[in-house]
Amino acid sequence: MEHLEKHYAEVSKFFAQKSLISLSDNKHNYNGLNTMEILNLKKVNPKFIKFNKFKNLIDLKNCNNDLKLLIANLYLYHPHINNPLNEFKILEGEKLFTYFQNGPDWIYSTFVSCCYEKLYNYWDRIGDTLAYYLEIGILEHRVTFASVIDKMERMEIFKSNPSFEYLKEFKENEYMEFNKHRKEVVHYYQFETTYKHQIEENCRNEEEIEKLWNWKNNMPEYFKNQLNLSCEGFTKTYELIKTFP
Repeated sequence: MEHLEKHYAEVSKFFAQKSLISLSDNKHNYNGLNTMEILNLKKVNPKFIKFNKFKNLIDLKNCNNDLKLLIANLYLYHPHINNPLNEFKILEGEKLFTYFQNGPDWIYSTFVSCCYEKLYNYWDRIGDTLAYYLEIGILEHRVTFASVIDKMERMEIFKSNPSFEYLKEFKENEYMEFNKHRKEVVHYYQFETTYKHQIEENCRNEEEIEKLWNWKNNMPEYFKNQLNLSCEGFTKTYELIKTFP
């Protein structure tokens, strides 16, 4: 137990050091919004049989907070992961880059895959929230964040609304980008598998190896930005729902 408490203490240092903020922090207050206030909305949507306001909000917050924890672990293990630019052999005068994965690199790579999945879970709950409260005419089992935003985009009532414009722009850019990788992780190959395969495929190409390393090396900062966007996305969701009670 002492070892586990020590490990958590090390991980949790990064919450403050890297300014990792979730919707559950500061007594559930984010940028002046008490995020629990959404439970006070009186909306009832009888077409959504499985939707539970309380469980949806708690799950949304859990996904968001879990992402914060996973990112803190990325920062913890990051200094110890394999850097392929420093790991190569000279074969007949040519650099041959290798990837003999160490333990921290394995854990780091696992957390990267988990971050993609947790991020998608979060935005899926945002989609559920929008579809329930705004009654946009999507069947409950067909709801995803992308399907909700696409449907809303075709509805005149939401045009020029700044909160919706924020969510639409996010969906068309950052969401599409991370979800492309999330689909790869969930339906095809884990982050670690893709990365290792690309290292092997490009073992003689230093330029490509550097690109791969930069991608992997930037994961803590990448997901920190996604965490910030997810919190901001919640505030825009709440503002949008309040505008159309």
